[in-house]
Amino acid sequence: MTRFSHPSGLLSRARRRGDRRGIALIVVVGTLMFLTALVTDISFGARVRFLTAVHERDEAKSYWLGVTGVNLYRLVLVFNKKMGESETLANLGLGDSLWQTIPFINTGLLRMFISSDGDLEKDEVSEFEQTGEVSEEVREDSVEGGTRFGNRAFLDFDGDFMAAVTGEECGINVNKLASRASTERPEDTTVGKQLVGLMSGEENDQWLRERNLDRLDLIGNLADWVDADSNVASGKGGYEDDFYNSQPAPYLAKNAKFDTRTELRLVEGWSDEVYDRWATQLTIYGSGKINITCADDVVMAGLLQAHLTPRPTDSEVAAILALIRENMAITSFKNGQAFVKFLQDQGFNPSDALANEISVKTQVFTITSTGTVGDASAQITAVVDFTSSSEGTILYWRVD
Repeated sequence: MTRFSHPSGLLSRARRRGDRRGIALIVVVGTLMFLTALVTDISFGARVRFLTAVHERDEAKSYWLGVTGVNLYRLVLVFNKKMGESETLANLGLGDSLWQTIPFINTGLLRMFISSDGDLEKDEVSEFEQTGEVSEEVREDSVEGGTRFGNRAFLDFDGDFMAAVTGEECGINVNKLASRASTERPEDTTVGKQLVGLMSGEENDQWLRERNLDRLDLIGNLADWVDADSNVASGKGGYEDDFYNSQPAPYLAKNAKFDTRTELRLVEGWSDEVYDRWATQLTIYGSGKINITCADDVVMAGLLQAHLTPRPTDSEVAAILALIRENMAITSFKNGQAFVKFLQDQGFNPSDALANEISVKTQVFTITSTGTVGDASAQITAVVDFTSSSEGTILYWRVD
């Protein structure tokens, strides 16, 4: 006997099979979405870690390129010191000339010399002066023709470096105010007189008046920062920390020498405009004598203002500086006495102290070297002292 299923039963079983297929489809779609999100997250994380590793690698390379620039310039300065020890060069006034002849070193400059064996093409030099970069042809030639270390040429590396040097003894050493006697006014010290001269002149007088500033107060505040006591050095009396205690974030005068030039900004009156106007002519390193072969016109004008009698006007200072620069274009001064004699021969009356306040040698240098690789860069600032070391002693090292 044939049995037939009721239509409603067939329909119910079909509906149940359809429900199971719908659930399976949802599970499959959900699984695919989850796996897609998981793979995307893993891929993104791996990409981020890869880019981070690449950037850290480039940062390490840029740091060591910066170190290379510092070391190459230290080599130049070692030769500069050797030249200074030559009696023949010293008598010609050329004992401190090498570092001034080579104010900077960078990868492009080295590549040009190596690729051309020192015979530079005018068009290559012109391109380098305009762009600071060399052509791809010069770059390839420098790698192929350079001295090899293992299987790599000297300049066969990614990135570039740029190193420059400045002489610290080309400016006025404000740290020397720390040795002032307690009874001596800051402006009467050797450094104080130099600072007075630096801030003198008609233009400076007008600039100070417009801002209601007094040059003697500014100099006295520098002395208060570095001297050992807590009394105002300007002769007005009082407690030197009154100003610093009144600041939103109070602090005290250091009563010790400056460690960095930017520390000058903490001194009363030396923030913003005053710092920007004179900080580049100041230093915190060296013997205190000013090297006249590298001092700029502002420092030189200050020396002339401080040591010529009668005190020259701005136009007279400009005329004297023109004579000095004209003479230095032909020959250099052998020592301070030669400089004083030159002024006397021109009809001027320098003070007896001037010869002992100047020099023709620099022993302390600041080297600034920047290494770049891709988007990464590292700037190294190093202060190197050659006073008692033929290889130079590191006084300061900063990485930015």
